[in-house]
Amino acid sequence: MRDFVMTSDSVTAGHPDKLCDRISDAVVDAWLCHGLRAGVAAECAVASGVVFLSVRSGAGAPVDPAAIARKVVAEAGYGDDAEEGDALTVVLEMREDDTLSPDRVTEAVSRHMVTAFGYAVAGAPAAMPAPIEAAHRITAALDAARKDGRLPWLTPDAQAQVAVRHADRRAAEVTAIALNVALAEAMSHATVREALEAEIVGPALDGLGVGRARDMRLSLTVHPGRGGPSAHSGLTGRKTGDDTYGAFVRHGGSALSGKDPSRVDRIAAYAARHAARAVTAAGLARECEVQLSYMPGDSAPHDLEVDSHGSGALPDAEIARRLARAIDFRVGAIQERFGLWELPGRHDGSFYQRLAAHGHMGRERLGAPWEDTDAAASLARG
Repeated sequence: MRDFVMTSDSVTAGHPDKLCDRISDAVVDAWLCHGLRAGVAAECAVASGVVFLSVRSGAGAPVDPAAIARKVVAEAGYGDDAEEGDALTVVLEMREDDTLSPDRVTEAVSRHMVTAFGYAVAGAPAAMPAPIEAAHRITAALDAARKDGRLPWLTPDAQAQVAVRHADRRAAEVTAIALNVALAEAMSHATVREALEAEIVGPALDGLGVGRARDMRLSLTVHPGRGGPSAHSGLTGRKTGDDTYGAFVRHGGSALSGKDPSRVDRIAAYAARHAARAVTAAGLARECEVQLSYMPGDSAPHDLEVDSHGSGALPDAEIARRLARAIDFRVGAIQERFGLWELPGRHDGSFYQRLAAHGHMGRERLGAPWEDTDAAASLARG
């Protein structure tokens, strides 16, 4: 595909699916902040007034997961609603799992058959595809405008979809934007639209490096009521496109949130992104997709592949060979190189939870270590 229109979507931090991702990752943060090298897996579902939270771990709980869930829901902006705030019902299932014990986790091997993908494109903000980058900018702006009081009538639950036309796989222009918002008070459609264009859409697209089509469409859907769990349910891991590259390239399909750093389906996605960024930073390709495949019981990937979509300065196979020489893709090496077990403790107890909204990739401002391009120099030397 060389000439096409790609649409990607992003949701705000208070969308029920993202609420579940954030609760699950807040549990992971809490476990890791206590220095536990035991595995932990947290999955969550939300509906009106209730959170279902399942936590499996190789060690006893160092914190109260139910309290974590209530805190995340309140911080998302639902704390002033008795149904969804302090009176929230949390149905909690806790189980110790021998496969997540410290002895098993420190083996640093893949426990599953995993294929993960990473992508980067040179010359773009955060080296991300334009459709998902634009969508994330819009939802981040929606969250900020609600919290700082500029648009107090916004509720925590919103969605943005952005369509971008590409010519020869290069982002050419934004052709359409669709916004779905819920309002805390009755307002005219025209007033809402004017405010969102001025405060959200315009500033979010500035600096994207992609122009707007002369006939760019802006579609606005306004839902009455608060939205959120009282309007529709949520589930951990249901926004994998939002978490990665907005379907611009392939992804493994596994949820990223709610898993500790021993889970290869999570950390291999970060390692593949790190590798792709290094390739583009080294000038070896304008865009790069990296595939890492792991087999159960193996510490190193079974296969490493590169697809530069025809933009490579070298053959894709040679770029893959350089990556294999320059970067250690063993499970334990990924954990240690990125400091994945220690990240929550280094970021005031909350790192993975902050990743759970507005994407896991391209998060340079959060200090995500897989965004570093430190391997570019050795790649360029060969």
